[in-house]
Amino acid sequence: MFRAPGVNSTAGAVSPEPKMQEFVRYLTIPCLACFGLVSPAAQAPSSARKNLTYEQVFGVGERGRGMGAESELMAGLPEVVGWLDDGTYLESRVDPTDKKSRLYAVDAAGGMAKVYRDYADMNKALPPGCDSSRPAAESVDRVRYVLDSKDDLYYFNYDTRVVHRLTANPAREQNPRFSPDGRWVAYTRNGNLFAYDLQNLVEHQYTTDGSDTVYNGYASWVYYEEILERASNYAAFWWSPDSTKLAFMRFDDSPVPVFPIYHADGQHGELEKQRYPKAGDPNPHVSMGVVGVAEGRISWMDFEARADHYIAWPFWTADSRALVVQWMNRGQDTIRLFSCDPASGKKQQVLEQQQPSWVTFFEDLYFLENGSGFLVRSDVDGWNHLYLYGLDGSLKRQLTTGGWPVDSIEAVDEAGGYVYFTGHPGKPWDTQLMRVRMDGTGLEQLTQGEGTHRVRISPRGTYFIDTVSTLNAPAIMSLFRSGGAVIRRLGDAKKPALDEYALGKAELFTIPSGDGFDLPAYWLLPADFDPSRRYPVIFSIYGGPDAGTVQNSWLGLRPHYWAQKGVITVSVDHRGGGGFGKKGTALMHRNLGKWELTDLCTAAGWLRSKPFVASDKVGITGASYGGYATLMALTRGADCFDFGQAGSAVTDWKLYDSVYTERYMDKPDENQEGYKNGAVLTWIDRYKGLLRITHGDIDDNVHMQNSTQVVEWLTSHDKRFELMIYPDSRHGIKASERPHYMRESHDFWMRNLLGIDPAASKSK
Repeated sequence: MFRAPGVNSTAGAVSPEPKMQEFVRYLTIPCLACFGLVSPAAQAPSSARKNLTYEQVFGVGERGRGMGAESELMAGLPEVVGWLDDGTYLESRVDPTDKKSRLYAVDAAGGMAKVYRDYADMNKALPPGCDSSRPAAESVDRVRYVLDSKDDLYYFNYDTRVVHRLTANPAREQNPRFSPDGRWVAYTRNGNLFAYDLQNLVEHQYTTDGSDTVYNGYASWVYYEEILERASNYAAFWWSPDSTKLAFMRFDDSPVPVFPIYHADGQHGELEKQRYPKAGDPNPHVSMGVVGVAEGRISWMDFEARADHYIAWPFWTADSRALVVQWMNRGQDTIRLFSCDPASGKKQQVLEQQQPSWVTFFEDLYFLENGSGFLVRSDVDGWNHLYLYGLDGSLKRQLTTGGWPVDSIEAVDEAGGYVYFTGHPGKPWDTQLMRVRMDGTGLEQLTQGEGTHRVRISPRGTYFIDTVSTLNAPAIMSLFRSGGAVIRRLGDAKKPALDEYALGKAELFTIPSGDGFDLPAYWLLPADFDPSRRYPVIFSIYGGPDAGTVQNSWLGLRPHYWAQKGVITVSVDHRGGGGFGKKGTALMHRNLGKWELTDLCTAAGWLRSKPFVASDKVGITGASYGGYATLMALTRGADCFDFGQAGSAVTDWKLYDSVYTERYMDKPDENQEGYKNGAVLTWIDRYKGLLRITHGDIDDNVHMQNSTQVVEWLTSHDKRFELMIYPDSRHGIKASERPHYMRESHDFWMRNLLGIDPAASKSK
């Protein structure tokens, strides 16, 4: 998500009505101090406090790239990397004496810490180029490591100090993964699947048909981006719990159209040929295989490889006797779970769910170790909740209910009979840790107080580490017992020096839609807010389905920087953002671009009606889907917004990938009117404000073609706009170009909303 700056104005001040004065006072003054969200120092008159500088906040300029205010105003929290066992967590620390990184094992109950892994000492035993602090893979007990050096793999055993080179191949090995017992390492190379037997020091190759279009255990782009997701790093293989088998997916991209991406480097440049299925295009052919790692025999699960469907997200049962594979039709309104025999490939359906809008793959699917059934998180009743099924697919019970969503299963304590999960049981912008018994009783909230709680739970749920922040308070990390009793505070992201600065005042509230939806929103007002002034507004948005941005969490220092200059930064979630469950998000089915703009325009109108808002200076900014929403706001919603910065934007859903687009829009030939109304060019003749468009020229996610088609219309119709192309940047702007990206974004608001040209001011 991209957050953009805002700006201020003092022109045209209007005195508010008495009722508005009361309203503003209620929203901006009492709650900050009375709930202890700001310290006494921070409540001092703003005139006595400092203002943030550009270099502090954006991290460039005199202080150097990447430094910003982090070192002087914000502290880093402890780097907890996971739990070693139920009573010990692991923390990476840099020793202040020798500046070297070490991994410590910390006793949760007593706080005693001892060095668990000394990376510098480990590196002495490793070949040049290997860095033990950044392993390519590590065993569950962190005794065995795989390290990558010059695209080859090395094995290192911490206890024995044995080092062994696993590969010596000009091609790169990808995504090495230890088996659960630590005796094997699986990886892919050149589109084929391998595993290395660490006891017998033998590499096993299981597939031989890898090519430019066939990948075994390595995901096709659209599966990586939209189904397995980016955290997979393209890995598409899964170890069985008993370490004897690998499930893997085979992709054949030959039916998928090629999209050319041109790299302008060097004298002749280079043409990248990406297999990318756009809406309505043929998808890759996909198969699901299981291979016994010792004998190498592959069994293919009983799915038609060339069928126009999706299969993904396999889960092993605890005894490794069955592989549960998820199947979804191309229309994405039906999902089925099949229990497959790893030896024969025969499948049996155990669950089916259908929805008139769309379904999603089950990412939270947990098979009980006692073999009695499985847990799943599903929104089949309109909200994401937890369900317990038998292995035959019979529903045993629904564990959570109500008009609020469960976010994710965090841990399952089978012995104690609890499921730990995060969700939003109260206000939609607060995230809490909760637990419920397997029999559906004893629902309780474990984290205390408002805010966004991010947790790390010990394997059996005895302890959890909670990192919580609010709009007005940076993150605090603390350790708790499972029942919610605090043990000790581990870290505070705010340094005392931050109290010396005039930070803005953040508020959460709702804006009425006019037809039954109260839209979640926040704004950040200047510390010296004066209702007799008129302030510009910047909407910071994303806007995608079930992807709201209104959270009660710390926003960072940038909105406060702009608040000091007089900007009101705003974010609003539309009815499809997730706060109203599937009832709200389903309205977006076949209608992308409609309800986002309807609700954003309602919110903009609500703000424009306030006497303290400069009604001719309402801006909007976002990237990716937020860039799309910004372009639609300056075209379809041109009467609502005056300025916009759109980064890496989709501009026509026919130009985006098949999986994401068809989930919400169906195929183009099935929804011609929806695709037409969702395209920026359909509404571009309404354009009258000022746009700044940015895009990376080798973006492999949202191709630059999207922006180019809009730019072609704007130039051929002699419209005023700004454009910046970032060479060699993908969907995110690469690090070396980000200082320029941030500076130009900043200066756009300064010029157009404040009437200040920073370049001219600096030259004087």
